[in-house]
Amino acid sequence: MANSAEQTVLQLDGFAMRSLQLSDLDALAAIWADPEVTRFLPSRGVPISRENAEKSLQSFIKHWQERGYGVWAIVENSSQMIGYCGLRYLDEINETEVLYGLAKAYWGRGIATQAAQAAVSYGFNVAHLDKLIAMALPDNLASRRVIQKAGLQYEKQIHIFNLDVLYYCAKR
Repeated sequence: MANSAEQTVLQLDGFAMRSLQLSDLDALAAIWADPEVTRFLPSRGVPISRENAEKSLQSFIKHWQERGYGVWAIVENSSQMIGYCGLRYLDEINETEVLYGLAKAYWGRGIATQAAQAAVSYGFNVAHLDKLIAMALPDNLASRRVIQKAGLQYEKQIHIFNLDVLYYCAKR
């Protein structure tokens, strides 16, 4: 695994995680246009506009350049993005979170779990972070299982992004 965003590719079972690119905008916008996907995001079921998806994509790419870690595109058997996963520093709480999202067609296959485990490993072993967190809405049982399988333990409930979320933590 290389440290630069351009070369960082993680190979996993049946899929890969590669650096996000501006050409991923259509795929990201399609994922975030699905109310089932956004139901557990801060927009709470409201589709995220293409314009906001583009801003987020640019922010994810910039994050890699600034911090040397970030969010990858999850791709399956091609370069087509089916989701995203990675690490994002949150200024609001001065911590780095593990985040992920998949197109609904790929739910229930263990992809998010493998991707989150890879992101945690990268965070500790490559980026040398001392602590990672993850957050989930209390009713998002699938995401809570992913977080736990990735090695994070429940710590408390917090209020962030205008939501009450469950806060999980892992330390190196």
